[in-house]
Parts: sequence; structure tokens; C-alpha cells
Amino acid sequence: MGLYATAMETMEAYTGLSPAAFFTIAAVMVVVYKIVCSMFVDPEEFDKKPINASGSVATNQPPPPQPPTIQEPVQLGDVTEEELRAYDGSDPNKPLLMAIKGKIYDVSRSR
Repeated sequence: MGLYATAMETMEAYTGLSPAAFFTIAAVMVVVYKIVCSMFVDPEEFDKKPINASGSVATNQPPPPQPPTIQEPVQLGDVTEEELRAYDGSDPNKPLLMAIKGKIYDVSRSR
């Protein structure tokens, strides 16, 4: 108990602060130090690429385009060229249809 009382008296004599004020200021200083240090990046860490949750390296580039998939023709019956023009992709509520060699394909997924 004598060591504790001596430490408190010495702290008050050297700093002029009560022990509670001294420890409060010390805690605030540690918090400010941690915040300021977190604003800076270690040069070695700066060059590393961030990692996604999936474990792959994150990039700001879009994923590579997927190869086109072969789709089955859509069965619409007899469609005239004018009727097919209504499905040119200008209306987002209608599918995007394409005719190749007399067969009509729905290519909405690969707009």
C-alpha cells in the first residue's frame, strides 16, 4: 500500500494533476496516437493487392468477359421482319431477339 501512495503522491508532485486526470489524459493520448497511426499506410503494405472475401486478389478491373454460350432457338412461330424489329433491345421490358439463318435466338443475357 505504501508503494501505491508514494506513486500517487509523486505523480501529483511532478505533473500537478490528480491521478484520475493523469490516467484520463494518458488514455486519450494513446487513442489519438492509434487513430493518427491508422491514417498512414506502411510502404510495404501499400504495394500489396487487397484480397476479397473469396480469397482472390481484388482489382478495380471488371471481370473478363465470359465466352458466348450457345443458346437454343426461341419458338415464336412465323414472325415477320417488322415484328422482329420490335425486339431490338430499345425497350428494356422486351427480350433482345436475333435471327440467324432463319432461327430466332434470345440474346438478352449478353446485351
